[in-house]
Amino acid sequence: MRFGKYIYATLACVGIISCDAQSQSIKIPSDEKQRLSIENLNFKGSDFLSAYMSRDMQQRRLAEMYLSGVLDSTEGIFWCGYKVALPGSIQEQVYVALKSADQTTLNKRASEIITSALSEKLPCKEEE
Repeated sequence: MRFGKYIYATLACVGIISCDAQSQSIKIPSDEKQRLSIENLNFKGSDFLSAYMSRDMQQRRLAEMYLSGVLDSTEGIFWCGYKVALPGSIQEQVYVALKSADQTTLNKRASEIITSALSEKLPCKEEE
């Protein structure tokens, strides 16, 4: 997985925190100094979707930060980028991909699902 090291570096910078299937899709840090933990390296698509669509503003903001990290670290590498689609259109493509995904897909890493959907929908055209 080529893009993994980019995702992890970005997540470390934005401080995304671990998944918690019991009470909410993203576990809010108990300590203000807490940053990335090992559980964050396997953030499932279902957890991301739940946080992304949550009524809890803190959950949504953390999901949006995660998405920003994935987009920034994969733009121009796996999908063509903002020169071919507006940010709102990109977010819509991500939402549609996750909403229409089956449970097997949603059990994969959110970054893989997002990157795969964007590389399919917004591939870079080779110049002739």
